[in-house]
Amino acid sequence: MKRNQIIVISVCALLGIGIYFFANTTKPAKKEEATQPAMPGMTKPEALNIEEYVAETSAKIEDQATREKVEQLQKTSSYKELADIFVKLDKPLAVAYYAVKQAEASNQPNDLAQAGDYNAMLLQTAPDAKAQQYLMDNMVYCYKKSYELDSNNTDNKIRYASSIIQQGGAPMQGVSMLLDIVRKDSTNIDAQMMLGRFAIVSGQFEKALARFDKILYLSPQNQEALLLAAQAYEGKGDTPKAIEMLERCKKTVKDPNAQLEIDNYIKQLSGPATNKN
Repeated sequence: MKRNQIIVISVCALLGIGIYFFANTTKPAKKEEATQPAMPGMTKPEALNIEEYVAETSAKIEDQATREKVEQLQKTSSYKELADIFVKLDKPLAVAYYAVKQAEASNQPNDLAQAGDYNAMLLQTAPDAKAQQYLMDNMVYCYKKSYELDSNNTDNKIRYASSIIQQGGAPMQGVSMLLDIVRKDSTNIDAQMMLGRFAIVSGQFEKALARFDKILYLSPQNQEALLLAAQAYEGKGDTPKAIEMLERCKKTVKDPNAQLEIDNYIKQLSGPATNKN
């Protein structure tokens, strides 16, 4: 797996993640609030009834030949072929369902990890709370199975740990797994990144910056680390350092639109309403 491709927290364009993560935003809409992961002591949100959804989606296929083919493939449990069909039909939730089924059938760590990656990717655009909970459950399940089958694979361990944190029920279990990784290998950028993210979410900005400093020592042009370091500096009230990180990040970005986003955010930080040190 390529560096910074582990999906837990999400996983859309790298710059987009960073800007969204630390930019000044308005209060989330009710829909967004409803799709937050369950926290300790909270009732777990209801997940989508995927079997019912797939049945209804299959019955609504307009092309008769395709509909009949789907019915036949369902009888023979031909999950890969079914996933391919629903990709063409642009029904990602059905694809997620059959991707997990196929991974379960093969019972191979890599297949389960890839199925988890696909579900994690879809989390970014889940249409409602039930769909998000279904995808979240899929993601954690696939990553857990992949890790159990190959616990010596560090990437599998990071995937599983980060999915536990994102799920929100027992985040410290995931943090403990990530700490175990960096104790054995402090140069593991993915684990350090996840720990830095969690430190920001929990308001531990100094700890987050220590993680990002380590990453930037190893990879000075790491865009995600620069963006998140900017957020951490902003969180601790050090606006000049936040802007410095953004300026450094801007030099690594080639996309004009991304550069404009960074410029706009620097202007926000530099505005009269911003408290500077």
